[in-house]
Amino acid sequence: MKALCLIPALALLAACGSSSQNKLATFTCPNGPSLVVTYSGDTAQITFPDGRKEVLAVTENENIFAKPGTVWQLVAFRTARLTDGQNSYHCDQMAG
Repeated sequence: MKALCLIPALALLAACGSSSQNKLATFTCPNGPSLVVTYSGDTAQITFPDGRKEVLAVTENENIFAKPGTVWQLVAFRTARLTDGQNSYHCDQMAG
């Protein structure tokens, strides 16, 4: 339950620090974490419920952001896949 309360707080904090060029989205991943993703230029910053942040660079495919060990792929409208180390999650966009 605490994680569900943390998501709106993270979204609010991310929105306060963002410029007009940033796009903010929240995702829920069944059997995985809920995420706040901020897109800015050629990067995607993923904020996890525990406060961990991963900044990923866009690849030659504009729908894939990656760094060693972490991949964020925009699969379809309001759907994405997070690969984080050995774990992989299907995520649905809830807002943004």
